[in-house]
Amino acid sequence: MYISALRNFLYLPMSVIFILFGFVLFFILMAIPKRKYAAINSAHQKSDLEQRIGDIGDFIAEGDKVLDVGCGNGQFGEEIAKRFNADVRGVDVVDYANADIPIEFYDGVHLPFEDNSFDVIVMAMMLHHVEHQEELLSEAIRCSRKGLVIYEDTYFSYWQKLSIIWNDFYSNRVIGLIKILKGLESKDILKMPLPFKFRCVNGWHGLFHKKKLTPKNTIVRHLGIKPHSKVTFVLEK
Repeated sequence: MYISALRNFLYLPMSVIFILFGFVLFFILMAIPKRKYAAINSAHQKSDLEQRIGDIGDFIAEGDKVLDVGCGNGQFGEEIAKRFNADVRGVDVVDYANADIPIEFYDGVHLPFEDNSFDVIVMAMMLHHVEHQEELLSEAIRCSRKGLVIYEDTYFSYWQKLSIIWNDFYSNRVIGLIKILKGLESKDILKMPLPFKFRCVNGWHGLFHKKKLTPKNTIVRHLGIKPHSKVTFVLEK
């Protein structure tokens, strides 16, 4: 069991509060000076990167070739390269890169690489942006030698699912707009596809079983008073 009955129950009123507070939060964030906002955002990203790196454990070895699919600004891939002394490159469908790793663009489904081109493929908070999840997952399996590390938002109730859908819209469209207005991101961030293809933990496990992937580790985290849950899957071929 990945969530307690009490937490799951409390997430109902918390989801309502979280959604309503989003309207007020826009004006609060807009009022924060650019430099201070950038520092807050940087601290949050650093904390998130530390957790992601910790979840990888020893699955990525020194010198491994790693592909970051849906790499976004590329900073996670850059951190993997530094921490593991790995050869990292990224791919994405939109261009708002801000990191020192090579990044290519693809059609969102077909990865432009040969079979087994990489030791490990990471997919961080991006599969819910993909309309054709199974096809892209098959491509990642084809291009990886050892396996995949997948990070996702997840849910354990209908109200939590609604909350993470709102969060996805808010994070990409509203926060994206704030960053553009403050001169911290390019307008391309608003081109992020939002099909809201979220799955519960068992739903992801079912898909991985279908694709003949073996979960080496499943790590679930709940975000305190924010009614969200995140999951990391370390998957072996």
